[in-house]
Amino acid sequence: MSGEDSGGDRKESWRRIRVGLTGLGGILLLIGLASAMLERISPRTPEPVAVADGLLGNSVQAPESEPLAELGVAPGAAEPTQGSKPAAK
Repeated sequence: MSGEDSGGDRKESWRRIRVGLTGLGGILLLIGLASAMLERISPRTPEPVAVADGLLGNSVQAPESEPLAELGVAPGAAEPTQGSKPAAK
């Protein structure tokens, strides 16, 4: 009697596993179809293309900006361009 019960339980377990995996596969299939449909429906926007400066022949490069050096607060900052010198005490 216990042999039949364990065999029946085993069959029931496999049936439940099979149903669960079938349901999971169905859900994955629905998600894949929905994704494909939304990709086809969505408006296509062109992706920006990065172009290297050297390819266009533009050899002029902008000087690197150093805002702290322009204000004169960075160590080793350039001399003020106004020509005024600090007053000596």
